Amino acid sequence: MIKQSKITHYALIMALLCLHVVLNAQQLQNPSFEGSYGVAQTPQGWTAFGQASSPDTQPGAWNVTTPASHGNSYISMVCRGFSIYNSHLWESCIQKLNTPLVVGQTYHYSIDLAFSATFKADTILFDRPAQLRIWGRSANMNKELLWESGAVTNKKWKTYDFEVTPTIAVDYFILEAYYVELPKYCGNVLIDNLHYYPPQKVKPRDTIIDVVANYPNVNIDENGLPISFDGRKVNEVSEYIFKGEKLIITLWDNRTTDGDVVSLFLNEQNILKEFSISKNRRNIEVKVEEGKEYFLTLYAHNLGKIPPNTVALYITDGLHKKFITLSSDLEKCEAVRLKIEHEYANAEL
Repeated sequence: MIKQSKITHYALIMALLCLHVVLNAQQLQNPSFEGSYGVAQTPQGWTAFGQASSPDTQPGAWNVTTPASHGNSYISMVCRGFSIYNSHLWESCIQKLNTPLVVGQTYHYSIDLAFSATFKADTILFDRPAQLRIWGRSANMNKELLWESGAVTNKKWKTYDFEVTPTIAVDYFILEAYYVELPKYCGNVLIDNLHYYPPQKVKPRDTIIDVVANYPNVNIDENGLPISFDGRKVNEVSEYIFKGEKLIITLWDNRTTDGDVVSLFLNEQNILKEFSISKNRRNIEVKVEEGKEYFLTLYAHNLGKIPPNTVALYITDGLHKKFITLSSDLEKCEAVRLKIEHEYANAEL
């Protein structure tokens, strides 16, 4: 009996030590957003933040039926244009980190995001995509924008890998739903499974898969829009309207820099060739024709350590500015459709 008791006592101590390590590795309490479903109810560990209404624990509220990507529940947050109340405000939530983030150190994360096209609160439809912004806040209330997802247009869950390198000491994470474009509108974002990867367990693979960097063979339709590149199907992920005869496209890596090499195509035109993505932003100016449509397509020349290859893009005509992300791998290419209207057209953007 004494021997068995010693073994049990030892096992208990080891279990507690393991639990302590796990909790430290997580950084956050309840990163899977588990809790009781309900309107204006945040999961344990998360607190509504700011002047707007509270996030909701889903599924089941406001006509949102998407199952959780991890565990049983997740949160939804909205941004508002005109609404019954809280017009032109946006929802957010906050949590204090178990271990603060250190200035200059890089931290790796992933998060699952989606969008609900059926989100309806009272009589207001929140049926447009929003984006997620993650802020860091210090103990003395300084704030820094650590990461933004770009427009979340996917109705099924998609995992976003990202890294942050704070320039202030970060004691709190703030998750915030925000607009992709102005004027402000009613939109939503669904959030689940925020995962931290400790340095010894970083998610990226050990190697980069290289591909011979040949100019791809482009297959186009009767309108001159690409259908495939080297047999890789082109998937249209969103559509935007611009005006005028010139676009400026800014490209960079807003996630983990992991060796991605990509090209950008405007229909058949190669506007950026075999480019190694980094945090340094690259500007590309392209001429477009009014009344014409274009596919801006991302082509992957390799697979970085965290597939698929993903880039952040700002696209502007000088007046309107859109922020999007595109992801491509060795089997498919993502593209955004750009409709160019006459500069003085009255169509609403």
